[in-house]
Amino acid sequence: MGPITEFEFSVDEQYENEKGVFTVISIDNDEMLIRWEHGEEIRTEIDLQRRIQTRRQREKAESEAQAEAAQSRAGKRTGSKTPKVFEGFQPGDFKNSAAQTNWRGRNQLGRAVIRNLPKTRFDFSSWAYAQKPEMHVSDKEHHTRNGSGDQARFFVRLDPLSLVYGFCASRPDGSSGASKDWDALAAWLMQHENDHMLQELAATHNLAVCDRMRSASGTLLPFEDGWKIDGGEKSQKMDILAGFIDLLPATGGVSMEIARRVEKNDVVARGKDIADDIAELFARLMPLYEAAVK
Repeated sequence: MGPITEFEFSVDEQYENEKGVFTVISIDNDEMLIRWEHGEEIRTEIDLQRRIQTRRQREKAESEAQAEAAQSRAGKRTGSKTPKVFEGFQPGDFKNSAAQTNWRGRNQLGRAVIRNLPKTRFDFSSWAYAQKPEMHVSDKEHHTRNGSGDQARFFVRLDPLSLVYGFCASRPDGSSGASKDWDALAAWLMQHENDHMLQELAATHNLAVCDRMRSASGTLLPFEDGWKIDGGEKSQKMDILAGFIDLLPATGGVSMEIARRVEKNDVVARGKDIADDIAELFARLMPLYEAAVK
C-alpha cells in the first residue's frame, strides 16, 4: 500500500468527493468556497474536506492493494500479468472513471505518445488526472512551476462512447487572478496567420473547439474560410477563433479544448497504433503549446 499523503487544497485546482468533481473557487482562513461541475457552490471547512480526501486516499490504496494481490494470484495461476507497455485501449476502459484501468500509467500510453513527439525545447511527461479517465501531457518544469490547474496542456480523455484528445488552455475565474498561458495563447490567436493555420488544421483533421465549462456556448467548427458555432444558444459564423473567445464571459473560468473525437469501436480497432495517432495530432498542435508556454 502506498503512503497516504497530506492533502493541501489550492485555488482553481479540481478534487473529488462522494458528490463528484469540484473546483476550489477561493480559500479564506479555515474555510473554502467550492463548486461542483453541475454548478452548485457551497462554503465548507477545509479540515472536513481534508479528512474526506485522506479517507478516500486510504480506501483507494487499500482497494489497489487488494486488486494487485488478486491480480498477482491470478497471474501465478495463469502465467499472465499486466502488460508493461501500452497495447491499445480495451473496451472496459471506456467509462466515467479510471477504476481498474492502467492505460494512464506513465509507462503505458504516456510513454508511447511522448516518444513519438518531435524534439523541442520541452521535456514532456504525463500525469493521470484525478480519479477520472483522463491523462495530461506537459513540460515537466512548467508543470512543476505552475501546477496543473490553469496551465496549457495536451490531454487524452475517455468517456463511455469515445476517445477525445487534443490541446487545452484554461483561464481561472476572474477573482482568482490571471493565467499567463491563457493570455499568451489568446494574444497568439489574434494574429490572422495563426488563426488561418489552426482553421486549416481543424478542417483537415476533424477538430472542434469548445469551452468545456459551458456546453451551452456550443462547439466551434471550421467553416469555409472561418469558423461557425454549431449548436448552443447562438448559431453564427465568425472570421477568427478570437471572436469565439470574446463571446465568453469576461470574468468566469474557461477551459478551451481543441480536440478530435473518435468513436469507441474505431479506437479499439486501432490497437496500440492509436498512440501514434495521438502523438501525431499533439505534434501538429505544438505551435499552440509553444505560444502559450513561454
